[in-house]
Amino acid sequence: MREVDKSNLFVYGTLKKGGRLHGVLGDSSEFLGVFKTVEDKFDMHDYGCPIMVPLMEDNGFKIKGELYKVTSECMARVTAVECGAGYVPFIVEVNEENYPEGEPSKAIAFIHPTPYTTTDVSDRVEEKDGVKEWNDG
Repeated sequence: MREVDKSNLFVYGTLKKGGRLHGVLGDSSEFLGVFKTVEDKFDMHDYGCPIMVPLMEDNGFKIKGELYKVTSECMARVTAVECGAGYVPFIVEVNEENYPEGEPSKAIAFIHPTPYTTTDVSDRVEEKDGVKEWNDG
């Protein structure tokens, strides 16, 4: 398995292409493709924005998002925005959606340490075959 590359950023919500915060990535990011978490140890909730939450057991979901190669300046901007909203950096292993048998990459994702409360079903969080994805468009 590869070491974590501090310039790999996995985004799954408002930082994705078309998301309202995508501009935070600026011109100093390179889109690497659509990826999913390797482990199914997460859940996603809709609090007006997506909240990715780690679970202790293996009966959660994989999360689908986008992987970017970013500069240290871009990562600093993203960190300021995400940490200011209560998210924390977390290392995740991801595989390309169309090449799941490939060697996983490690990336930084910003997750919420714990959900405030469970939420009702949201039409912005789609679940299919054990994978959750944020769609706000």
